[in-house]
Amino acid sequence: MTCRYISRTLVFACSVIFGLLGGEASLRAQQAQLQNLAFEQDNLSRDFLLYHPAGLEASSGPRPLFLVIHGCAGTARGMVRLTNRRWNALADRHGFYVVYPNGIDKIWDFGEGRVSSRLNQRVDDLTYFRNVIAATSSTVNIDSRRVFATGLSRGAQASFFLACNMPEKIRAIMPVATNLPEYMVNECQSGPPVGMAWVTGTADPQVPFNGGTITVLGQQRDVVLSSEQTIALWLRRNGCGSNAQTQTIDVRPDDGVSVTLRNWSCSGAPVGHYAVQGGGHTWPSGRQFLPIRLVGPVSLDVDAADEGWAFFSQF
Repeated sequence: MTCRYISRTLVFACSVIFGLLGGEASLRAQQAQLQNLAFEQDNLSRDFLLYHPAGLEASSGPRPLFLVIHGCAGTARGMVRLTNRRWNALADRHGFYVVYPNGIDKIWDFGEGRVSSRLNQRVDDLTYFRNVIAATSSTVNIDSRRVFATGLSRGAQASFFLACNMPEKIRAIMPVATNLPEYMVNECQSGPPVGMAWVTGTADPQVPFNGGTITVLGQQRDVVLSSEQTIALWLRRNGCGSNAQTQTIDVRPDDGVSVTLRNWSCSGAPVGHYAVQGGGHTWPSGRQFLPIRLVGPVSLDVDAADEGWAFFSQF
């Protein structure tokens, strides 16, 4: 599946669903607080969206910043819709800023790996994310000690990429619908502690829960570790014990999907894992952005944005 095909499907699906839900008034209200910011990098115009929470005054002091990163074929505005604008609602309630980055040609270049090596236009996305944080900090009052990242699919890989390559900037991450790419192991296995709570579906048809090659409609992409290997690497990095507190979350027992949550006690930074039993390549409580046969079902047992806020608010 090409990224272009996914993008057309995603935009069409979101447009139809929005019309059915009649959410135009709410969307207009939130879009009024979404600011598009741009800068020049390597002779390219790069941009991102910054969400200003309702009622937050400049006198409120430095506030946390959450990076919410789209996946392959996605866009910043598409990520707002895919997550049901939940991050914006949480920002209004708790007083933090949200940034939705935009990738060139709707994809992220990590400088390594099979997907990046095949891109027609290579870009320095590590510098892009540094510039996004700097541009945001020059626009609003950001607490530089509380910058967090989350994302879906390749956007989730981007959150790993940031945690492993600029841990001095990123306090904690919550990747959704991916395990750690094999080519990132060397840069991720050591370094300062970075908190991590990530979400993977045991029935993800694209990113194998037990590790192996990412496959999208027969097209092979990069290789990922298994969920357990990803956990083991992060437990070592963050100085965690081997025993986890475990709970099962199943608020809709009739849908065949539940969540097993494990949390570890760590000397560095906490680690948590949401294993969505029977879940797919989706954002829990987000949009069913493609048919179930292509990406699997959306779990309604937890909302990934709510869980992300609960985790990040510890810091």
